[in-house]
Amino acid sequence: MTSNTDLGGYAALSAKLAPLTEDDDLTLTPADFPAPLADHTSFGGLVIDTSFVRSIDWGGETDLPFEIVDQTFGFDALAEPEGFRRMGLWLMHFLLSGREWAGLELTHPTSRAQYFYARIRPPAPRDHKLKQAAAVSYSEYEYWPTEVWRHPFANAAMARVHRVAKPDRPLFAFGWSRDALKNQFDREKADQIILEATPEGIAAMACVLIDMAHPTLGREEINFEVPGIGFAGTQKRSIEARFWLPNSMAFYCDTLDQLVLPPTASQRQQQTEPDNSA
Repeated sequence: MTSNTDLGGYAALSAKLAPLTEDDDLTLTPADFPAPLADHTSFGGLVIDTSFVRSIDWGGETDLPFEIVDQTFGFDALAEPEGFRRMGLWLMHFLLSGREWAGLELTHPTSRAQYFYARIRPPAPRDHKLKQAAAVSYSEYEYWPTEVWRHPFANAAMARVHRVAKPDRPLFAFGWSRDALKNQFDREKADQIILEATPEGIAAMACVLIDMAHPTLGREEINFEVPGIGFAGTQKRSIEARFWLPNSMAFYCDTLDQLVLPPTASQRQQQTEPDNSA
């Protein structure tokens, strides 16, 4: 399986982006992308693990008889450099397409989520009596490569490169295709990851994925932690999101086809439960 060849309509544009330096720029317009953008586009270059949990504990003084423990849930997204570059281009295509939403159907057999959706959160009129007649459309985006920091959407004190304002930070959410599962919030049965952001947030997300694949400006790991108990980077109601390149802590091998995800909580429980069938 050749996971990087999906989203092949972006191959020529990706080849233009790959050699750019910090001193270069490329203006992207709707005419640069294959049209029209479908509701769902197959993509085998991304694997999503929905079992990520981050635990935070603190107890203050060491002689206290208690410890405060908190957890945040999220997902790990793993791709090879070309996969992230084409995913970033897909997001840019979505932004310039005039659509409200679009989806990637994740076809790699290792992925625990089968869909990645993006939705634009439109700017709402400040006067609730004012009604908008049509969606806003965008004619171009001027892209230039930018250095990637581990927490790329965090406050300026934590990331030297300022990419996005707080209102434009993304919201990531789990989703379930089956209606019966939507109220159970069972992460192991979540087959969708949903990204919602303002147009500026979608553009920033597209750029950071393209930049992540850059040979000198990129980074093997980026994190979008929730405000309050992390370095921020998302909206308050968001789950956390981590993106990984090969030969990193979560993506420990060279290609997606070599990747084996760690067992989920239920799988670990099944491995430790005694076999009483005899």
